[in-house]
Amino acid sequence: MSSIVPATKTTTNIIVRFSLDIIFLVLNTSATFRIITFDIDDNQIEITNIELAGDDYTNWGNDDKYVLQFVATKLGFTLLP
Repeated sequence: MSSIVPATKTTTNIIVRFSLDIIFLVLNTSATFRIITFDIDDNQIEITNIELAGDDYTNWGNDDKYVLQFVATKLGFTLLP
């Protein structure tokens, strides 16, 4: 193995979809989702957590499309119709 001077490598990924799972729920308070993003070849790009709390949690109600839009907005994505 050869040591080198630290270098920065920049990679650009084109993300085409995400999945989400609820990983933590505090009833009537908040929900935390694990978000996994994927590229066009279905390679996993990144895993991150996003919390839905306060008014955002209250606005969720029983409309799961609200959560999808919330997550997409937080990540800077636009959902396809």
